[in-house]
Order: sequence, then structure tokens, then C-alpha cells
Amino acid sequence: MLRGSAVFMLGIGLLFFRYLFLGNFAVVDPGKVYRSAQPKGALGWVRDYHLASILNLRGGSPADAWYASEVRACEREGIDFYDLPMVATRRPTRAELLVLLDLLERCEYPLLIHCKSGSDRTGLASALYRLSVLAEPPERASEAFSVWRGHFPIGGPELLQEPVKEYSEWLKSRGMTHTPQRFRQWVEHDYRSGGSDSDLEIPLRPGARPQITTATERARK
Repeated sequence: MLRGSAVFMLGIGLLFFRYLFLGNFAVVDPGKVYRSAQPKGALGWVRDYHLASILNLRGGSPADAWYASEVRACEREGIDFYDLPMVATRRPTRAELLVLLDLLERCEYPLLIHCKSGSDRTGLASALYRLSVLAEPPERASEAFSVWRGHFPIGGPELLQEPVKEYSEWLKSRGMTHTPQRFRQWVEHDYRSGGSDSDLEIPLRPGARPQITTATERARK
């Protein structure tokens, strides 16, 4: 029992060390896709990994210092900055999934995906990449939602896993195997959306959004 508790506490310690000192940085696809928490400072990973695009899932606006700093750094380095605010405790909408799938198909690589902690929304986008680009089956793609990346499926973040889980169940019920095309068709025609899609456009274009100060936007951060 004591040994198990010690292993658990060591794991928690490593998790916080990774988040606090390493920015929860990880490789999704070597040389092509990376994931992290909110980048700090002057985006040191930009040159280290020759980034061409950054996808921000956290929200924010030019009124936020971290947001303005990230946008400036992208402009200075010639990096495409994509901004798709998502909520970490809500089931994704169909439009959000389709925007992400479209972006992963046409953006310039290498790509860095991040939200605030790099755990939940970033886990979803990473799972979608593994499904749609790497063609991994949903059981493997779901590994993007990892406790070791800070994803704890309780209190809301577990809702982000639902598209992957439901797609897996849909395949099994029909005796089908996964293909990227089949997943996209499932999202388009069979996925039960989690909310309103009215304010999203496809394709998502690079660039900062105007300053937004609504209660909903503040909740995303």
C-alpha cells in the first residue's frame, strides 16, 4: 500500500514538473505536430522545432498580455496563428470538429497545438490529428487524453472524449474499421453536436480575433 502511494505521489510530482518547467510539451508526430500548455516568453519552441503554424484553443483576445505576446511573436517569425476558442468542460460541437479536421488537412506544418494547460482541448485536437492524418484507430487516438498530460476525466473535461468514444462504438456496432474519410463522414452526418455552430466558419483563417470581453469568452481562458 505504501509503495503504491509512493508511486502515485511520484507520478503527480512528475506531472507538475512537466507542466511547470517543461510547459507540458510533447511530440504528437515527430517533425510535424507538437502539443503544449500556453507557451511562455518569446515562444522559444518556434525556432527549435521550425514551427510554421500555431493553433490556440484557449481563447483570449488582444486585451490579454499572453495573447498579444503570442500574436506578436507569430507575426515576427512569419508563423500562421490560428485561433479557435473552445471550452474545456463542454461537449464539442460538430462545427468545431469540422473546423479542426479542415485545419489539420490544409495548415502549414510543423504545427504546435496548445490551450491553457495542454491537457484537455489540446488532447482533443491531438486525437483528431491521430485519427484524420495518422489514420490511427480511435482506441489508439484516444491515448491523446492522458493523465500524464494532465487530463483528468471528471468534472467536465471528460466530455471532450465523447466524439472519439462514440465513433469507436459506432464502428463496432457496424463491424467497420476506421478510415479518415469514414471518421469525417461520421462527424458530418452522425455525430450529435454539443451546441450552437452558428458563429463558426470553415475554413478557419489565420490571424488574431478582435477584443472580446463577454462572460463566455472569459470562461474559456
